[in-house]
Amino acid sequence: MIQKIKKVREKARDFGIPQVTIMTMVDEACPLVKDDLEKIYTSKKIKEKMQECSNKLGVPMNCIYPVKNYHEKITNELNADILILMAVADIISFANDYIEDQIYTE
Repeated sequence: MIQKIKKVREKARDFGIPQVTIMTMVDEACPLVKDDLEKIYTSKKIKEKMQECSNKLGVPMNCIYPVKNYHEKITNELNADILILMAVADIISFANDYIEDQIYTE
């Protein structure tokens, strides 16, 4: 499966399509983050997982977004929402930049 993802990512890269990776279930990967989601960017374990993801898929670290899933909770959590919204905002920004580049380079 990783090889298939890598091939798709490489093709997208060749076309100049921006790529991001959403790394889910970070609360399950690190007890520190499970207790306090605000520690997501200071957790060594999360950084290691992001590096592992980067190495396996070839996506730069700054294009990997760690987020918490709502897999066990029904109610919203502000910190989890913020992580998801930050990722979506950047994805929209990358897509917008790509479209503008396509329009203005033709």
